[in-house]
Amino acid sequence: MANQYGPQDPHQRPYGQPPSPQNGYSQQHQQPYGQPYPPPGHGYEQPYGRPYPPPGHGYGEPPRKPGRGAAFWLLVVCAPILLLFGCVAAVVSVSDDTTVTTRKDRPTTAQSAPVAETEAETEAKIEKAPTQEPESKPSTATVGGTITLRGIESDLQVAVTLEKVVENATPKTDFLKPKDGSRFFAIQLTLENTGQQAYSDSPSNGALLIDTEGQQYRSTFGDIQEGVSFAGSVTMSSGDSRKGVIVFEVPKTTKIEKLQFALNSGFADHKGEWLTK
Repeated sequence: MANQYGPQDPHQRPYGQPPSPQNGYSQQHQQPYGQPYPPPGHGYEQPYGRPYPPPGHGYGEPPRKPGRGAAFWLLVVCAPILLLFGCVAAVVSVSDDTTVTTRKDRPTTAQSAPVAETEAETEAKIEKAPTQEPESKPSTATVGGTITLRGIESDLQVAVTLEKVVENATPKTDFLKPKDGSRFFAIQLTLENTGQQAYSDSPSNGALLIDTEGQQYRSTFGDIQEGVSFAGSVTMSSGDSRKGVIVFEVPKTTKIEKLQFALNSGFADHKGEWLTK
């Protein structure tokens, strides 16, 4: 039947028929729908859905995943066994060390006897050693008497002698004289170091006068005609001795009863007392 729409175009393909190759392009080079174009220099033979290899490489066999060999399975089987043997060895070693230490530390009867004797000797020495307790009561003497005093240090020891007492001492100069209503009261001491330690102190700091009412008086600066002062501090080694006077200023009506003296500027516990009349 003739075409009702006029003569048919020779280049027009019938409805439903695929296009024929034209202009030198074959059907095998036709790019499938949705497939990316290959890189330059390669043809169109790449299967649908496969990525293109980099330039210069073909389509070789895909790499295989490395498998787990015999060494891996041997390690898996042997590791727990080795760990178990290690724990058992550690427990046995600790048990052996504990046993050896206990036996070595356990004293035998032969070894215990000398220790007991040493402890007994130590206790005996402690009982025989003299104990130095603080002096609760001062040692007493009179004029001309000597008291050996101990210092704070155990090896400090000084023999103190009250040589004389001057109730109304005469000042050497008018520049150093007592106030009106007062007088100079002086004592003369001899100090001898009988200990092992050197004596270094100011004797006037450790001297006190005590009156009949219990009031006490400390020393003062003053030079008298009846004797020579210690002139401040005294330093003497073991066996040495010093003599000097200590001056006090007291009221004229006061009755002095005694002298108190101690080493270490009066801070030593052992004190001596001399009656002044």
